[in-house]
Amino acid sequence: MKTNTTQLIAILLFLVVLAAICWYFSDIIIYLLLALLLSIAGRPVVQMLCKLRIGKFHFPRPLAAIIVIAAIIGIFFGIFVILTPLISQEIKNLASIDPEVLTAGYDRFLSQFEKLASRHNVDVTASDISEALVVQLQDFARKLDIGNFFSHLVGIIASVFVAIFAILFLTFFSLSDDGIILKTAKKVFPINLRNNFDNIVSNTRSQIVRYFGGVFIEMCIVGLINGIACYFLGVPDAVLIGVLSGMLNIIPYIGPLISVCLNVIISCTSMIPMSPTGMDVLYNVVKVVAVFACAQLTDNFVLQPFIYGKSVHAHPIEIFIVILAAAKVGGVLGMIFAVPVYTLVRIVVKEFFGQYFLEEKNDEGEEELKADN
Repeated sequence: MKTNTTQLIAILLFLVVLAAICWYFSDIIIYLLLALLLSIAGRPVVQMLCKLRIGKFHFPRPLAAIIVIAAIIGIFFGIFVILTPLISQEIKNLASIDPEVLTAGYDRFLSQFEKLASRHNVDVTASDISEALVVQLQDFARKLDIGNFFSHLVGIIASVFVAIFAILFLTFFSLSDDGIILKTAKKVFPINLRNNFDNIVSNTRSQIVRYFGGVFIEMCIVGLINGIACYFLGVPDAVLIGVLSGMLNIIPYIGPLISVCLNVIISCTSMIPMSPTGMDVLYNVVKVVAVFACAQLTDNFVLQPFIYGKSVHAHPIEIFIVILAAAKVGGVLGMIFAVPVYTLVRIVVKEFFGQYFLEEKNDEGEEELKADN
C-alpha cells in the first residue's frame, strides 16, 4: 500500500512538472503539436512514395518528405490565391463608397432618432449624439498610438513567419525520420513509465486523427452549404462567404457568430456597385442569415454529435464546459485545441489512474446485469 501511494505521488509530481513545462513553453508545444498532426496526415503519402520504384530508382524518405511539404505549402498557397482577389474586390467596394451618401444616411438616421426620442419624451437631440460621437472618436484617436500599432504589427508578422518555418522544419524531420518527435518526447519520461507513454501515444493518435479528420470534413461541409446556397440565392461573393464560413467554423461557438457577421457585411458591401435600395439590402441580409441558420442546424445536430461522439467519446455538455474553460485560459487558440488536449488528459488519467475506477465500473456493470435479469 505504501509503495502504491509513493508511486502515485511520484506520478502526480512528474505530471505536474511536465504540465508546468508545457505551459511555460506553450508556443513551442503548439509548434510540435501542429507539426505532429501534419506529419501524421502526410505519413501515408510518404510511405506510398517510398514504395514506388522507377527502374532502379526509388524515392528516398527525405525526398518524399520534401514532396509532402511542398504539397502542404501548395494547398495553403492555393487558398491564398483564391482569397486574395476576393478580398481585394471587397476593399475596392469599400473604397468606392461615396462619403456624401454616408453623411446623408447618418443625418437621416439622427433625424429619425431625434423624432423617436421626442415622441417618448426623451430629451436627446441630434447635436447631442453627434457631439458624443465626436468625443468618443477623439478619445479613441488619442489612445491609438500609430507607431506602437505598426511595431506590434511587425512583431506579429515576424512571429507568424517564425511559426511557419518552425512547423514546416519540424514536420519535415518528423516525416523523413519516422516518429522522431515522439521518440524524442519518449526520452523525457522515466524508463518505468515508457510503456505507459507508448499506450498513451497509441490511443491518443487514433482519437486525435479521427477528431481532426472529422473537423476538416465539418469545415468543408459547412463551407459548401453556405457557399452553394448563397450562390443559388443570388448573394454576392458567395465563394468568399463559403470559404470564410468553413475556415471560421474551426473555432467552436464563437467562429460561426463571427462568420455570419462578416458574411452579412461582405454581402452588403458587394451590393454597393448595384446602388441597392434599403429593401434589397434587407432581403440580402435575410438570405445570408437563413443560409447560416440552416448550415448551423446541420452542423449542431448532425456533424458535431458524430465528430465528438465517435472520435473523442464525450458528451456535448462535457465538451461545452471544456471549451469554456479553454477559452478562459487560452482564448481562441485554447478553444481550437480544447478537445484534443482534453482527449489527451483523459487518456493520461485512464492510463495512470484507471485502476482506481475499475471497482466503480464493475459495480455499475453488476447493477446493469442485475437490472437485465
